[in-house]
Amino acid sequence: MKNIYNIRKNHLIILFFLFTINFTYSQTYTSWITGSTSDVNTTTTGGTCLMGGGTDNDDAIKWMIQKSGGGDFVVIRSAGTGAYNDYIYGLGTVNSVETILIDTRAKASIAEIATKIRNAEALFIAGGDQATYVSYWKDTPVEDAINYLINTKKVPVGGTSAGCAIQGKYYYSAANASVTSAQALANPYNSDMTIGANDFVNNAILANVITDTHYNNPDRRGRQTAFIARMWKDLGAGLNAKGIGVYEKTAVCIDQNGIAKVFAPASANYAYFYQFDTSSIPETVASGAALTWNNSGKGVRIIKIEGDTTGSTTLNLNDWTTVSGSKATYGVIKVINGTLTETVGAAPSSCPAPANVTAGSITTNSAILSWTGTTATDYTVKYKANSSSTWITLAASTVTSANLTSLNANTLYNVEVYGNCTSGSSIAASINFTTASGGGGTVTYCSSAGSDSSREWIKKVAIGSISNLSNSNGGYADFSSQVATISKGTATTLTLTPGFSATRKLYWKVFIDLNNNGVFTDSGEEVYSVFSSSTLTPQITIPTSAVSGNIRMRIIVSYNSITSSCGTYTYGETEDYTLNVSGGTAKFKEIKNIEETNTAIVIYPNPAVDFLKIDFALAEKEDIHVSIYDLNASLVKTIITHGDLGQNSIDINVSDLKAGQYLLSVKRGDKVVKRSKFIISN
Repeated sequence: MKNIYNIRKNHLIILFFLFTINFTYSQTYTSWITGSTSDVNTTTTGGTCLMGGGTDNDDAIKWMIQKSGGGDFVVIRSAGTGAYNDYIYGLGTVNSVETILIDTRAKASIAEIATKIRNAEALFIAGGDQATYVSYWKDTPVEDAINYLINTKKVPVGGTSAGCAIQGKYYYSAANASVTSAQALANPYNSDMTIGANDFVNNAILANVITDTHYNNPDRRGRQTAFIARMWKDLGAGLNAKGIGVYEKTAVCIDQNGIAKVFAPASANYAYFYQFDTSSIPETVASGAALTWNNSGKGVRIIKIEGDTTGSTTLNLNDWTTVSGSKATYGVIKVINGTLTETVGAAPSSCPAPANVTAGSITTNSAILSWTGTTATDYTVKYKANSSSTWITLAASTVTSANLTSLNANTLYNVEVYGNCTSGSSIAASINFTTASGGGGTVTYCSSAGSDSSREWIKKVAIGSISNLSNSNGGYADFSSQVATISKGTATTLTLTPGFSATRKLYWKVFIDLNNNGVFTDSGEEVYSVFSSSTLTPQITIPTSAVSGNIRMRIIVSYNSITSSCGTYTYGETEDYTLNVSGGTAKFKEIKNIEETNTAIVIYPNPAVDFLKIDFALAEKEDIHVSIYDLNASLVKTIITHGDLGQNSIDINVSDLKAGQYLLSVKRGDKVVKRSKFIISN
């Protein structure tokens, strides 16, 4: 880091500001500003800068300044001083540099801090302890502001050491202690191998990437290899798992088009780029066992690029293959029983990946794949059901199509197509498709979208194996390729995390197409609805009467009341997911011999027509769970609401339920405090 005490006298420097904020949290925070205190708006270009954690790289900072358009440069950290201010201010033309100390979770919720980050034209995350960054900033307005800069405002975002380590969608959190390469290779499940997955910084170009720093001091190739093996084995990245390792004086700067430049002030400073050889997967990734990833010497592929002051050698991260420049070497890292070796050499002959892979003529049990031919000698097709861990591989063929047969109806399939050359196989071209349901034809759904998702959006959805940090997607996002396997009759937690730019109450609805007929309007298919701006954790139970296999789940959040599962509404966002439903014998036993157990909870009117009201009093704030069952003990509606101290009232919309008799259960925590029968009349 540059010595900031050589302060240029002609700079406008405000050495120290202590701001006292009298907002909700009544917190103070520390900030240092160099330059103008007036906010400016400049034209910015997005980008990502990953620094290795040693002496800061001047050329990388200049790259960020250029992309900022000379606007306001913000530095955030959880410890330290305003040491970056004069250094950054002296490297180029910027309106201001402000360092903000965010050293508690409460401070990460101060509205003014989030606003300052959102107003930045460049953001740099200083080195420090990534465990504190995760602990203090994750799931706070600071996280939202970082992701806003990356995905909406599109400004350069960089970081060094810990500030680099958190930027991949997969990240080493160091929540316990720093794991060494020797420890990770000896046991990839060492207690210090704490890896976060898709729940913090959301940068699409780093979607399947984990980063590591201080790469030459100490040697971190071993733990990086173990991280990637874990991402493949049980963290959801599969064969797409990748890694970037950065020497201490090196910086990897990735522009808005996904082209990564490698900067370094002197020779022998490198960046490592890891990816799978699709014919080489780890042989041993098990708790308590040493890592083995060899496969006859194939190991894991690396591209090792030496940096220079101009970033003359680049790698295209869209294909992780195309290199421009003369300072790249290629090789493999192999691990046998915990012992790592690295072999590097000349560039391999390139083998182009197939393009334009599509699935057509889809029936209940078959599909025809096709793709655009390349210079490859022939092609290999692999496919599997999304819920399966076993791939089926077809014999290599020179034709540019393949007929998949003996498939299961209404099932999501994953497909990978490879080109084969004399130099080896290409990277995978991947698609997903769903076979038709047993009734014939594919199931299609009406459109649903918010016109404006800038004020409220769905930040994250988690259920079963799905943990999707999506943030704002412009009003609608189709995540139906993400599948969670759940059992009928078993309560499963659905976590809904809102994103919003102002204090406003949000309206949520969750629909599940229980009979898989392409609509969400059948009885019981609105499974959850509530007004809340908090993170929600409703229990979703698929009734035994639901079809088995893949069914659609639609989630909507809006500022205004949501009246339909279809159509356009003003403010908010819709997301679609897939549930793979199995089982069907379990029933809710508590509702036998129904009787009134708590007269302090009042349920009326009975019979009900459109709304059922529940009045109750609480001695403390807590969540209330209301479940409605039909007389076959099938769950038809679940509502979770946060009760406040004192008298409360819930209005439950039952207009979508058929006339007849129903059973109702009210829970506080895990305890049933009210059971009752009620009638819905026309």
